Amino acid sequence: MTEKLTALPKPTGVFQIGRMHLNFIDENRVDPSPLAEGKKRDVPIMIWYPIDDSGTSSPLKLMKRQDLDSLKKFFVFQLIPDEICDILTNSYENATITDKIRKLPVLIFNHGLTGSMEQSTILMEHMASHGYIIVSVGHPYDGVASYPDGRSIPIDVKKYKEYFEGSNTEEQDKKFNEYLTQIQREDISVKEMKKLTEKRLLDRELMNSEINMPQIEVWIDDVLFIKDILERINEGKIESQFKEKMDLVKGIGVFGHSYGGATAMLSCGLDDQLKYAINIDGGMFSGVKKRFKFNQPSMFMYCEESTGMNKYFYTINKDDTYNICMKNSKHIDFADVAYIMKNWMKELPETFGKIDGDLMVRITNNYVLSFFDKYIKDKDALLLKRNPYNEVIFKKRMKE
Repeated sequence: MTEKLTALPKPTGVFQIGRMHLNFIDENRVDPSPLAEGKKRDVPIMIWYPIDDSGTSSPLKLMKRQDLDSLKKFFVFQLIPDEICDILTNSYENATITDKIRKLPVLIFNHGLTGSMEQSTILMEHMASHGYIIVSVGHPYDGVASYPDGRSIPIDVKKYKEYFEGSNTEEQDKKFNEYLTQIQREDISVKEMKKLTEKRLLDRELMNSEINMPQIEVWIDDVLFIKDILERINEGKIESQFKEKMDLVKGIGVFGHSYGGATAMLSCGLDDQLKYAINIDGGMFSGVKKRFKFNQPSMFMYCEESTGMNKYFYTINKDDTYNICMKNSKHIDFADVAYIMKNWMKELPETFGKIDGDLMVRITNNYVLSFFDKYIKDKDALLLKRNPYNEVIFKKRMKE
């Protein structure tokens, strides 16, 4: 065990960071989870935003104990040490938003399946320090949903224990690798790519499509609901300090990790106000449905093992599209827990990739910032023109 991390890395932007915790009930939807017992869908959010002065307050800790307890009810997370709750962030609770910029661009983030709103705090803080408002959406029962009143709803343990234990990992890996080999052929046609992609996404064993296909629709509805809430907040119809502070004219960027990455891309395919998408290592569940349009600036980020899995969607998108592959990385390396554990442990389980934790954070932060800076702020993003990293395989397709 190395010396334990006590604080998240400092963001590189000029702003300090505030964080606010809210929740909103969608009166038009009954939560489909049996655990909700017929109640309306109650969607929590955390908002990170730029501030000018934190005053004398102390920064927030990374996670509340009750939320970690909720997370650890799911067997995958039981090895996370309790000390993770004591790590200091760079965010200050309910601090006053900056008055140095009249309106700020807005991003919506979605955590991964069985994750939490705080799972990518390092990235959220990085973006806020560079002048963005970031809204992380909680998806109850599919991840830990924490609420401002102290409630903490755990993952639907029974559902996801069956989900993971019912999977034949060896057989799934074999099928997935066969798919990657075929989809990456140089001579493959778009028609064949589509056929292979449909077969993979609809495979009950490989993709658990009976659960994933309908569930991602719930997540998309969460995003669309929160988008409407943000518009009402900006108009002052919901009282907050964010009235007229959100620059929604150029549209909202949406990004996410894993299942949340697919949610981001698909949400943008349904709503014209959601204009820029980043999918961080997520399979595109439901993406083959005809109702989704792929015509917005997009970025696909991959760990080494899943590079190119969304090649069909990369190919058919009608706007600028980027592929970023991180060598020696694994799926979990995109989340904060990997950075933290790599700072705490000398020997890591195979769940984590060999890429250095600080480097992984730096590359991820820089590509996400460059993408949104280019398309929302109209900045010249040199990183999207040429790749300076030996650890990255970079490809792009520009709009004709």
